[in-house]
Amino acid sequence: MAQRKDGATAPSQPTSQPASPTKGPLTEERRKMKMALFLADQLRVGCVKGFKYFRMYLRGREELIVTIRNEQQTRAGPPTPIPDQAQQHQMYLQQQQQQLLQQQQAGRPRVASNSIDDSGTLQVTSRTQKRLTGFEYAGAGLPPASPAERETLAVDAKYTNFLIAAYARYGGPYVWVRSNHERMFKLGGDPSANRDSPLKLRSTNAWTTNDVKVWDVIAELVDICMQPPASNPFAIDMNYFESLPILEAVMTSGAMVHFMQRVLDSCRHTYDKQIMEEMTQLLVRHYEFLAELRDSELFPDRVRRPRVSMSEVEDIPVPDYL
Repeated sequence: MAQRKDGATAPSQPTSQPASPTKGPLTEERRKMKMALFLADQLRVGCVKGFKYFRMYLRGREELIVTIRNEQQTRAGPPTPIPDQAQQHQMYLQQQQQQLLQQQQAGRPRVASNSIDDSGTLQVTSRTQKRLTGFEYAGAGLPPASPAERETLAVDAKYTNFLIAAYARYGGPYVWVRSNHERMFKLGGDPSANRDSPLKLRSTNAWTTNDVKVWDVIAELVDICMQPPASNPFAIDMNYFESLPILEAVMTSGAMVHFMQRVLDSCRHTYDKQIMEEMTQLLVRHYEFLAELRDSELFPDRVRRPRVSMSEVEDIPVPDYL
């Protein structure tokens, strides 16, 4: 309470708390802030490697390609590695050569057969796309910056490629299927228009009102793509970390632990317990990697430190004030 000149006490003014950049009415300024935070997270998450069910790589500042397994591996042994960007490009070139050879042998171009879309639930409708862009009178939709017909990603029946993009002109994140479209939905009408229509996801729909992170979008994609669905979409592949050179293993495992901690801190998930168990296992291995790096030839002799055993640590006297 504040003291006035006449001796009476005046009620104190409540202190205003800083508004959260991801909650409250979505003004234009708040939308730009949410977009900046989403893009920053996308850049960080896109560099994390070592997941069991999917692989990511960044394609520019606004685009993130996510390659997800279609089915869980049931046979024993280490999982088949998901092809990286270079391998996908090589596969794409081989597929282009095979298609060209088939067209030359047939004497006419191959035409994709259309079928009626009987689901109507996975894609944002054309009318909604036009309304969201604000150019409904012009017939404009929500196509990605890289149309499907110019996509250079390889088509593999075992994997499906998705594009997560946060374009400034759309004012929010959207997801497009980049391969195996027929597996996600049946194409109807104009194939090129349907292939470039974004998916209707719970996470992207809730982005304007909730604090949706890029890993929430990835988790939903893994859930709808994989059969049977994975109990933990962010399960890690320990064999991947063991196969890396020691310096890369230290950095990659540290990045994965940091990412998993951010997922746990963001909100509650049904798979939090599984993430915690795998994160603990990887954290132990991360410190083992650090010890191996210290003893390796990559670590200069002049900055090495002698090993300290646990018995020596226990014998160190603790000050009274601690």
